[in-house]
Amino acid sequence: AARHRSAGAAVGPLIGGALLEHFWWGSVFLINVPIMAVVIPVVFVLLPRVEHTTPGKWAVGQALVLIAGIIGVVYGIKASIGATQSLLFAMLVMAAGLALLVLFARQQLRSATPMLDLSLFAHPALLGGMIMALVTIGALAGVELTLAMELQYVLDKTPLQAGIFLIPIMAAAALGGPVAGYLSNRFGLRGVASLSLATSAGALGFLAFADFNAAGIAVPAMLAVLGLALSIGLTASSIAIMGSVDASKGGAAGSLEATAYELGTGLGITVFGVFMSKVFGSTLSLPAELAPALAERAARSIGDSYVVAGELPAAQGNALIEAAKLAFSSTHSVLLTTSAVVIALLAVVVFVLFGRQRQQI
Repeated sequence: AARHRSAGAAVGPLIGGALLEHFWWGSVFLINVPIMAVVIPVVFVLLPRVEHTTPGKWAVGQALVLIAGIIGVVYGIKASIGATQSLLFAMLVMAAGLALLVLFARQQLRSATPMLDLSLFAHPALLGGMIMALVTIGALAGVELTLAMELQYVLDKTPLQAGIFLIPIMAAAALGGPVAGYLSNRFGLRGVASLSLATSAGALGFLAFADFNAAGIAVPAMLAVLGLALSIGLTASSIAIMGSVDASKGGAAGSLEATAYELGTGLGITVFGVFMSKVFGSTLSLPAELAPALAERAARSIGDSYVVAGELPAAQGNALIEAAKLAFSSTHSVLLTTSAVVIALLAVVVFVLFGRQRQQI
């Protein structure tokens, strides 16, 4: 499942780029309709009619509490850092979201049949696998967002060209699952998981300061290293999570793993997007003659800078675009460097946590 997610996440920019090259933006959503039209009847035919599982029910109320809590925290982060709302309002929303998440956790720990079995976090390897899955899938989503914007806004590539540029990540990510399984059996999961994260950090550090305009062989090669290492990391996290519990708890562990992937993707895009906006605004050197209202709009993101530039005379608009490109290149370096540091620290955390439960992994 982990390798399918990483490969799927990586191939997304290529398919999305091809669609945006020839159709309007809504096509990236409609592409799922024919896919599901094929998947639904296949699933109906192949899956068993009756499952021998423990009877249970879906706790709708608990699910709503979880969703509301996550939305509150994410909105609070975006509103406070992006300054779209007053700091007091953003903090209140975030506090409400955190309170709901605490309530959800208490419900799960007290319930005889929890929606998410949080007691499984007592297993150090499972905890390490969850953190690893959350951060790794978030990093993959955030890095792809950053690189796609760099390629299109700064290097003036089309969406399809940007997707083609990222093919090394896709191809390498598809190989990560089998490679991770082989290496884990040969050398042990602890070393493979930690080394994959350390390698990812090194690749991100290189890409942070690489010249994408003169990519040569080094940039595609390092993109492939990054895709392979992150895919191995995702598979290693899955092995750790599912291998830390008895078979009877496999469904509960699987639900935690799936939650980590979805939450990690959402948080990765959110954190990268908010951080990107903040760094971009602080590094952008705006033309002195730009009106304050337009300057405020242009500083929000490189996309807004392009919109504002279109409203200006040609010379002034071109100057703004060049300043925005320079600022985003600096932002790209800061984001990838920060990601490299975070993943390097995660490698140490995973090495410690996996070491506490070596007999189970």
